[in-house]
Amino acid sequence: MSLKLTSGLIFLAVTALSACNESAAPADVATTTAELARLKSENETLKTDKQKLQRQVEELQQTPEALLTKVKALIASGDLGQTTPLLETMRTRFGDTPQLKVATTAVAQAQAESERKQALAEELEARGFYAIKPTMSPVIGNNTLKVESLKLANTWTFDSRNDGEYHYRDAEKGSSYLLMNVTVQSTDKDPMLPEVAVYTIDGKEMTRVGAFSYEFRRWQSYGTFIGLYHDFKNDFARASAVPFNAAASVTNVYAKKPFAVVASGKNCYERGDAIGQPNVRYTIGVECLSKTVLTIDDFKSGGFQVVSFFNKPKGV
Repeated sequence: MSLKLTSGLIFLAVTALSACNESAAPADVATTTAELARLKSENETLKTDKQKLQRQVEELQQTPEALLTKVKALIASGDLGQTTPLLETMRTRFGDTPQLKVATTAVAQAQAESERKQALAEELEARGFYAIKPTMSPVIGNNTLKVESLKLANTWTFDSRNDGEYHYRDAEKGSSYLLMNVTVQSTDKDPMLPEVAVYTIDGKEMTRVGAFSYEFRRWQSYGTFIGLYHDFKNDFARASAVPFNAAASVTNVYAKKPFAVVASGKNCYERGDAIGQPNVRYTIGVECLSKTVLTIDDFKSGGFQVVSFFNKPKGV
């Protein structure tokens, strides 16, 4: 066979093979594209099925107890608006259950408290401190103060006994005592007593000018006063309420200005041994040093409470 004939055959063979490859390539691409489309469709179907299953699981987990827990969490976070759909879900899926009643009551109470605070905030903005309603029975933690009287005087009496004896202190020159007869009720056996202070009022600020000290109002006998016997009526471990005569020293300049008696929300007067008679008394702790200057915002949360106003301006 000649060289020319061999070369010609080779050329024809290569050309034929090239033609076959060119015709097969589009078919392979089409097959791959179709397979890819099928897999994508299956993937989307699986995703949809997964989402349906997740929703079914979530619905199965939506028990009355679980929904009540969610409602309480929303109330705690202050997001009351999101409680409405949860209450509706509880009602439509489970009917009038005990959990629905608890949740509905809790939401109603939270909404009422929110509205009360909003109304107070608006009134405070309009009338300042005098929009606050004083309370003679502020609750501080496990303690409740029952204030029986508040008055300015020059002499503070306390430690009275059944034999007619008592102790007293006279106010310093240029000052008076603001006397507070108060009974402290407590569920604790050894409570710290609440901090109560005197604040002058000047526009939108209150400034602290004095703090109350506690002394026992009475002793059962001279023997209990000097410590020979235990006075159980002065011991919270045995008595649910103990009477005190408290007082704060106020300069006569401040006593003539508008001022307020304020409970700070802290229990920080500690019972301890004392030198002299009686050998036990309540003393102020360093944590009692509450804010020197108060604004209206300090009363919005309910931490600070006004016990009483003195020398209120006319028209407020």
